[in-house]
Amino acid sequence: MRVLLGNSILMSIAIILLSCINLNSYSPLHLDPNQIESNYSDESTNFTNFTSSGGSGLAVSGEPGYVGDTLVASMMVTNSGNSSGTVSLIISPISGDEIFQGLQIPISPGSTREVFTPFKLSSSGTNNFDWRVSVVDDPDNSQLQGNFSVEVMPSQALNLSIDTIEWTNSGGLNFEASVSLSNGKSRGIILEASSGSQGSYQLLQSIQIASDPGRRTITFDLGHPSADEVLLEAIPIGWSPSADSVNSSQMNVSEPLVNIDSILVEASFAPERPIPGNRVIASIFLENMGNYQAQSGYVLVISSSDQKILTETQVQSVMPGSNLTTDVSLPDWPVSDSVVLEVQWHTSGIKSSNFYSIETDNSQEGLYLPFDILAAGYGLLAGILTILVGTLVWRAVSTRTPSTSDFNLRETKESAKSLSKQEKTEIQCSYCDQRLMVPHNHAGGVRCPACSMEFVVGENDKPPHPVVRSSEDTLNCPECEQALRVKIENRPAMSRCPVCKTEFMAEAEES
Repeated sequence: MRVLLGNSILMSIAIILLSCINLNSYSPLHLDPNQIESNYSDESTNFTNFTSSGGSGLAVSGEPGYVGDTLVASMMVTNSGNSSGTVSLIISPISGDEIFQGLQIPISPGSTREVFTPFKLSSSGTNNFDWRVSVVDDPDNSQLQGNFSVEVMPSQALNLSIDTIEWTNSGGLNFEASVSLSNGKSRGIILEASSGSQGSYQLLQSIQIASDPGRRTITFDLGHPSADEVLLEAIPIGWSPSADSVNSSQMNVSEPLVNIDSILVEASFAPERPIPGNRVIASIFLENMGNYQAQSGYVLVISSSDQKILTETQVQSVMPGSNLTTDVSLPDWPVSDSVVLEVQWHTSGIKSSNFYSIETDNSQEGLYLPFDILAAGYGLLAGILTILVGTLVWRAVSTRTPSTSDFNLRETKESAKSLSKQEKTEIQCSYCDQRLMVPHNHAGGVRCPACSMEFVVGENDKPPHPVVRSSEDTLNCPECEQALRVKIENRPAMSRCPVCKTEFMAEAEES
């Protein structure tokens, strides 16, 4: 068995060797020279080979086409070479000079990519175009090229109009517009509503819609703009309407005004008779009796005498047939017997006002001093304490210190008690004729408690004093010329000037 197995193996090997010898001997006779060249050139040369994938050819999307539309031509391109390359699709009308070239698309070996180019339709009817795939590194390569045609219909007509418009005080400015599109495709449109004032426009609202063929109504709410006209424009998105289209519409508007006779402002003040400098509360009553809403505004309280604004406050809008009450504070009431105030309500561009004459309570006016009352209180307290201390010191000194006056004006309390027991004589004050009681043998100075003047009685041994004579009750001090009053009927009398303390004899001048 082993001998048979070994022989079988040897025979098989021999047969295989003979087959290989026969193949090698016959293969040179069957080699293709082009195949040999290709085998060697593929290894030594890089090249690209662009072809249409699967023979699909050029495809056009976006039809049916209308004048002004933009369609897209595309093709699936395969690179069967061994090197990467970049291509682009070029479209050119046969009857025109315009050229449409798409993006440059890189394609690697063995890959397939879509190459596309948008192009525009310029005329109605049959539009013929040439196309070719351009290789960036080899512009003259025209392996992929051809032509095609597109049936183009006239442009669709777009018409825009403002049908109704209304501007109310409560609802604001709103209008209805109609958008009409002729038969054809659904189109994208941007609608822009603007307000115009004195030739300048401001965009208020912008919306984008897809308009189907036919008529469509759209409502716009614009609030309360500052405008004397409204402009509505339709902007096509990626297409062109026909030349006879109307893609804008405008209309004059006027803002509704509140009648000045339909609004009312009234005020009351607390307290009814304010005190100057005090805080006063004013209750403002606003009423709208008209058909339009009074917009939010402000209230002023003005002093009519100097047009000074005493207070200002913002107020909200007041609906038709309603009212509003608000309180404002006047922190410093003017100083005057009668204050005339003007209360103004500013709303919706108009002003309503009312005048009030308020009587001032001046009974406590003196309590308001032009200085700090607390500091004045401290000063008053300090003054009282000083007076009390001074009084105590004066009393202490007067009870134990003898008189130092030349006319014995100061006496001790002990001497005063002893003198009160002595016999007294009645005399008259030289200045005010007040009757006074003095000790019988007193000689010297006497102070009148009524007029606080001092004069001398009972001293005959004193040196002679100056003599002043006059024919009237008044005379002048011989030392300082101070005018003094000594009645004629009381002269001669010894007098003392309260200013310079000079004593003199007042006598009547003989006529």
